[in-house]
Amino acid sequence: MKDYNGTLHRLGEEVLIDGEASPGLRAQLRSHVLGNQISLEGAPVAYTYDLDGMRNGLTLARLGQLTRTPRERRADPGPMTEIAEAYADLADRYEAAHPRRVELLVIAATMWSLAGYQANAATLAVAFTREARSMFAFGELEVFETPTTAAPYRIAELTGAVLRRDLDEVSRLGQQTADDLRVLGQRLLGETAEGRADVADAAVLAAYGLTGRAARNLAALWRTGNRAAGHAAVADLRKASSILLDASVADTWTLIDSLAHVAEDIVATSPWLLLRRAATWGRLWERYLKALIVAERPVIQVWPSQRAALDAGLVDAAARNMAVTMPTSAGKTHIAEWAILHALAPRPGDENRWWLFSRLAVYVVPTRALAAQVERHLAESLELLGLRVSSLFGGAEHVRYEMQLLDFTDVLVVTSEKLDLLLRNMPELAARLALVLVDEGHAIDRSERGLRLEMLLTRIRRTAPAARLLLLSAVLPNGEDLARWLDPDADATNLASINWSPSRLRTGVFSWRGREADGQQGAIDYGNGGTGEFFLPRVLTRHKKRVNLFPSAPKDVAAALALHFDRLGPVLIAQPTKIKARAAAKALGEALKKEGAPKLGMTDGSFNAEVARRRLEASAEIGRYIGNSHELTIMVLGGYAYHHAEVPQAVRTCLERAYRNGALRVLCATSTLSQGMNLPTKTVLVPDTWRGQNDRVSVRDFWNTAGRAGRAGQETEGHVVLIAKDSSAAQELRRHYLDRDRIEPVVSTLGWLYYELVIARLGHRPDAGEDLTALDLADPADGKLAEWADGLDIQLLALLAEEVVDTPDQHLLEQAAQSLLGDTLGGHQLGAQEWSLAPLARFSARRVAAIAQRLPDRPARAAIVRSGLSVQGGTDALSAAEQIQTAFDVRPELLTAEYWPNLQRLILALATEVHEVQRGIRQKKVAAPALVPLATDWIAGVPAADLHQRHQGNLLTPDITATTSAIDKIIVQDLAWVVSALLQFLELRRGVPAEGHLAALPAMIKYGVGSPAACYASSIGIHDRATATTLAANCPYPEPTFRQFLDWLNQLTTDEITTLTDPDTARLLIRSTERRSPRATQAAILSGTGTFTCPLRGVRYSGNDLHLAQLSAGTLLDLVRDLGNEADPNAIQVQHQGVFLGWIAREIARPLALALDEDPAPHIYVQLTTDARSIAQQSGADQLHGHNAVTLTITLAPR
Repeated sequence: MKDYNGTLHRLGEEVLIDGEASPGLRAQLRSHVLGNQISLEGAPVAYTYDLDGMRNGLTLARLGQLTRTPRERRADPGPMTEIAEAYADLADRYEAAHPRRVELLVIAATMWSLAGYQANAATLAVAFTREARSMFAFGELEVFETPTTAAPYRIAELTGAVLRRDLDEVSRLGQQTADDLRVLGQRLLGETAEGRADVADAAVLAAYGLTGRAARNLAALWRTGNRAAGHAAVADLRKASSILLDASVADTWTLIDSLAHVAEDIVATSPWLLLRRAATWGRLWERYLKALIVAERPVIQVWPSQRAALDAGLVDAAARNMAVTMPTSAGKTHIAEWAILHALAPRPGDENRWWLFSRLAVYVVPTRALAAQVERHLAESLELLGLRVSSLFGGAEHVRYEMQLLDFTDVLVVTSEKLDLLLRNMPELAARLALVLVDEGHAIDRSERGLRLEMLLTRIRRTAPAARLLLLSAVLPNGEDLARWLDPDADATNLASINWSPSRLRTGVFSWRGREADGQQGAIDYGNGGTGEFFLPRVLTRHKKRVNLFPSAPKDVAAALALHFDRLGPVLIAQPTKIKARAAAKALGEALKKEGAPKLGMTDGSFNAEVARRRLEASAEIGRYIGNSHELTIMVLGGYAYHHAEVPQAVRTCLERAYRNGALRVLCATSTLSQGMNLPTKTVLVPDTWRGQNDRVSVRDFWNTAGRAGRAGQETEGHVVLIAKDSSAAQELRRHYLDRDRIEPVVSTLGWLYYELVIARLGHRPDAGEDLTALDLADPADGKLAEWADGLDIQLLALLAEEVVDTPDQHLLEQAAQSLLGDTLGGHQLGAQEWSLAPLARFSARRVAAIAQRLPDRPARAAIVRSGLSVQGGTDALSAAEQIQTAFDVRPELLTAEYWPNLQRLILALATEVHEVQRGIRQKKVAAPALVPLATDWIAGVPAADLHQRHQGNLLTPDITATTSAIDKIIVQDLAWVVSALLQFLELRRGVPAEGHLAALPAMIKYGVGSPAACYASSIGIHDRATATTLAANCPYPEPTFRQFLDWLNQLTTDEITTLTDPDTARLLIRSTERRSPRATQAAILSGTGTFTCPLRGVRYSGNDLHLAQLSAGTLLDLVRDLGNEADPNAIQVQHQGVFLGWIAREIARPLALALDEDPAPHIYVQLTTDARSIAQQSGADQLHGHNAVTLTITLAPR
């Protein structure tokens, strides 16, 4: 764009400052549009902005921005986001399909795209495409009868498809252009001769042809990374734009010129270009990008946030430890995937030996629920490459057989507790670690879990120095501090601090205005006060109801606001406690009754048969878990619910699914949804920020919750509204929460423990640099500090060498402790305050020495360390193990199957006396004697509703959610953990590992199933207890081992699996068997060259065993993708001269399918290794049905 010596750019800036598109006028426009969208109450508002003036001002501002170079715009978008937003608001002031609205929508989408907000551009492009079709108002056949309508229509379609980044549609329309052009050209000649067409029509048709060719070239860039094709696309669009400008075709020129700018950005930010900087770039990366481009949400461009992470060294050869702080939904998942690929891909020179290196990438999540979601998302992209993604469900309990899953895992998703346990019990695992990625990295802050995570990362830094550490967080204000700790030599260059988000976040405060006697109006002030954005008046009105104003209570105000904001999209009412979350949901139900619409969606017409069906399904599923009479089953039918930690996990999962698919419109939740859960929230309402007296929601937690608002790809903005009772409270809320600079820094639990112990000793807070070297710290009496100190004790025991622990030389022990503590985050942060670590080292050394004296038996002490129990808990468990061994000595029959119920009850009873279980009993305030009967029924598979009915009286739990919460905390977590420790101690005592039901007991407790086989099913991801039990009953082995169970699943054909269970579970089972693909086979397929053998499966089910019986070794066979197989998208048929013989084994089919799907695919030669004819002649064709009876040899060669 020509700038005329800077004049156009200067005028564009001036109009945004104090002209027709000034901030105040744009704020009025935003207020007007949002008010119409959510339906304000009260009299209409008088706005003073001028629609035509605003449009003219924005045009000048837009053209001014286009005078900047593309590189300048990408480096600093400047006011382009504000311009894009104002254009979108302007479009909303016109009726649907109005020509002016359609034009404004495409300009808004273009500006969002150029500003780096491709997701916002795609969202608006959907509306543009839909309304452009309506604007032409032709049927498909009528449109193409004349080139004067066909060409503009197709150009609009192509523009929308490119802005949506819809590869399939861009390819289709681009190809259609070539087919249309000849016919339309001939018709244009005829119309010109008749005087019905002119030069402008010819220009549009020429532009259509160039645009179609550009579309084909863009598709080539997206599919294969062909940059030359991308540059050719930009050149064609520039030429088309010039032709239209010369012909004075203004409306179509706007489309093409906009598209040319967008295409230029698409080429410059292509992942094929920017990810090529990876030091491990190669076939695995290329295959990854090819897979992403055909994914449900294809990756076309690298977002600004992701470019910042790349610039900070995400995929550089040095692979430094990094801290990445970025808003929610800013592209974290792909950043994680790139780090994983960089860690696992072959290094230069290792391509032919890659499969020998069993590298492992670990993704650490804060909760068990999030582990399942992350595993699912990573599997969707990484398993397309042949990488094997697994998760280990649970926390600190040790289930020996589950460790076998690591043999078939490249990417492991776990909680920090589980990874801590793995490294304690499998120290050899440290050598495999290539990457440890910590999601929600701010969880390292002051807490028992934070201490565990801090010491875990310290252990990894010391024992696995080759492993890369990557911390991700949306709320990490002191990211530089953590980056320096992770890599002191990087001088904080290993920090990627990113503020960009793919959708705009609008934050504001609601408060009441006016005199109570006259009734009041509720308004929302957006912005943080200092930089107010806009004002939304008259959102609510209220009048005195009898004596009091209504709505008055925060929950009632939130309910009333939810009914308005529900018109924009899904609403989350964020409450600080479970009681308040439930109260908000009940208030919403009352508000709906007052509206005369008991179900959300009835007043705006969005409630339909499909929504009703989804709500009925969700209600029925919830009823199966907690009973059909529970209030949640009723609420869900109305489109709303509550969600907190005491709601059973299975019910929470159901609610989250219903919220994602649109069945639920409003969810009232505690922070259970703030820890990384990916949900489609448009608006977050915050009616209360106090959990109790002197216990306020932190600014960090507020912003973590706020980050849920705004759905990339579906919304251009999200809303977060705090609710205040009056203007004074509103001012305080705005000042306290809406300034992100007030987010609390992450502080080491270890450092905070030291700080509090020093205060207790000195009687005052120490000054920075104060000499504390000679200070002796006293043991904390009780409370959090005592728990942290106990946790530190067991961590130090795990990290210090036994020789040091048992040394009589106190000075040596103190030196070792100080060296270890110096490597922690606490040591780093205390060093920044210039406080000596010596007092903490003496404190720790003294306590460790006391433990060594208390537990002089090294093997017993080591067993306690491996278990992760506290010293007190370990001592209790050792005593319980001794009692169990004594029982074995007296009654050896306890180890027989007949007496298993007796042994189970004995172990459960002794385990309930251990410190960790007793602590859980006190926390949940349940009656201890009820625990063993409850656990017994839980293991027997009794449903939750029946468990509550049977045990409510003895447990003293008020409702079923309290019962299920007690089960989850005391049984699933603590009891499983303690019993797993008991078995370790028992093995130490007996010298013989547990077997059968005894060995599986921790898993039986964790999963709530009654057999080892059902535990195995649960371990591979089937968390529905009844489904796991049913599947286990079909296993033909009476007492299978874990490997036998997996082998049995592997032998089943896809058809057999689908007859055993439901489609979702069938897909999960197929995935679990596919994970077992040999690494050597993976390497051959990845490199596109090599030979390997593979069993032929499903011969009996092919029905063509007699045909196979005629074939001898060496017979050439064909591989055909079984694309119609819904249960197994990787299925590959083996055929001979068109006759179906069976399938490639699933563990081979998954990576091999990728090679078959490549374009061009490598040469693949398949031979029959087994002499089927000889076997059939000697023993009959039935002998070919065996699991590994027939083997194939597969050879790959490059084309």
